[in-house]
Amino acid sequence: VRAGKEIREMLRWASAWRHPHRGLGPSSPSFSRVPVAPSSSQGGTEPRPVPLSYRLLDGEATRPPLVFLHGLFGCKTNFNSIAKALAQQTGRRVLTVDARNHGDSPHSPDMSYEAMSQDLQDLLPQLGLVPCVLIGHSMGGRTAMLLALQRSQPPP
Repeated sequence: VRAGKEIREMLRWASAWRHPHRGLGPSSPSFSRVPVAPSSSQGGTEPRPVPLSYRLLDGEATRPPLVFLHGLFGCKTNFNSIAKALAQQTGRRVLTVDARNHGDSPHSPDMSYEAMSQDLQDLLPQLGLVPCVLIGHSMGGRTAMLLALQRSQPPP
């Protein structure tokens, strides 16, 4: 039931993004950060990011890196084989990340998609991985969708 509600909220924001006249879009001053529904566990305040555990495989910095986000009961090591193969075959940098409360990343009472998206919004620029290609499974896919909705920019 909760998953359905979160998906409806994401779709509502996606719809708002497609209609810039409602105040969301490249022409609006809020373009750099599309608002999301408040986190239920934070009482409407901005989620506080946690320092995520990650593994970065080196590659060419000229091509957008690949970022793998695992599912609910997973961790960054779920993608070891595919990350290594893609780094070798494509020459791209490949990042695998442990989401908050998973693997070697710190634990937090806030496990919302907004918080997980904020964690990535802090990590990716620190590593110089913006723009990037987000690849997520299950929970990681939903996190990737929300991040894409929040940080979407039209092609130049």
